[in-house]
Amino acid sequence: MERMFIHDDPLSGLAEAATFHERLFIVHRELRRRCPGIDRMAVALHDAQTGMLKTYAASPAEESPLRNYQVTLEQSPSLLDTLAHGRPRVVNDLGVFAAGRSEHTRRILGHGYAASYTLPILEHERLIGFVFCNSVHNGYFRNGVLEQVGVFTHLIAQQILHELGVLHSLTAALRTAIGMVHMRDPETGNHLERMAHYSRMIARELVNQGKCAFDDEQIEQLFNFSPLHDVGKIGIPDQILLKPGRLAPHERVVMDRHPVIGRQMVDTMINNFGFEGIPYVNTLRRLVESHHETIDGGGYPHGLCGEEIPLEARIVAVSDIFDALTTARPYKEPWQNQHAFALLQLLAIDKLDKDCVLAMLGRQPEVCEIQERFADLPAAA
Repeated sequence: MERMFIHDDPLSGLAEAATFHERLFIVHRELRRRCPGIDRMAVALHDAQTGMLKTYAASPAEESPLRNYQVTLEQSPSLLDTLAHGRPRVVNDLGVFAAGRSEHTRRILGHGYAASYTLPILEHERLIGFVFCNSVHNGYFRNGVLEQVGVFTHLIAQQILHELGVLHSLTAALRTAIGMVHMRDPETGNHLERMAHYSRMIARELVNQGKCAFDDEQIEQLFNFSPLHDVGKIGIPDQILLKPGRLAPHERVVMDRHPVIGRQMVDTMINNFGFEGIPYVNTLRRLVESHHETIDGGGYPHGLCGEEIPLEARIVAVSDIFDALTTARPYKEPWQNQHAFALLQLLAIDKLDKDCVLAMLGRQPEVCEIQERFADLPAAA
């Protein structure tokens, strides 16, 4: 018997994985080696503001029956019951849900899955999301399988909590900086929340139309990062940032530097605090630096044209302009949606991405829901 040797570690790739999708694949691969009947692992995240459950990652990703999908938690009574108990739920015959009318039930059953294991992800009694395991075999989750599944689903839950914690540290720091900007240059209260939801809505619609290949994790990071687009304004002097009238040419040159300043701030924070491992952190870099570029090359800071402009930045530009048009500012009354949509269509000729504009136009009921949910409170008398 060897007294000492190097053992192969099947989970060693977790630390080097660039995305959560990759981490989930590594964990699923090892769990399936031990329990071959675990045909699918997936994670959905809970949005506390809207009550939505959103698909986030699945393995195998290419075979997932639920992609780019969201549903309210209230529409999932079995998950509500699981949450109430705070413990894993085992369903060894998914046929009990065959009469269900929900789309996610139809998709799961239609894909041939027959049994499931569901772990709620909780942090201080706050719901973060769920980890799911599925098998095509009835009655699979029993005895030794449950022991293995319990360990590996908790591992995934801890990976999620760690990842979201690091992400929160970055976004909270940048939102604090943006809050300092708004103390100097007040903007409507829920502007950042609305444009984050508009950006996610546009991205999801582009995926539905086959216009982009963002996965659910990329869309979620776009949602997290889009409110940070103007962080560079903290570096603009008050006499320019707060000037009530039109900027002089030399002042406009200074103002137009805020995307570059923002990119420098983001790079510094990522490097100083070790945030390089945040999945898709380059999405943040791109949308901060490029959200004022225009399709005709007349934007700033680099004069990029068309598809030279990162898609994330093109999405944020549409979200930002629409919300600016439809909310009250010190210098204007809010526009009606129909007038704002008309202007977006005109700007789509040579300034804004046409596909992004059409994606927003195609989701007008959802736009109204976002406006209603995140409406600004009346100013105090």
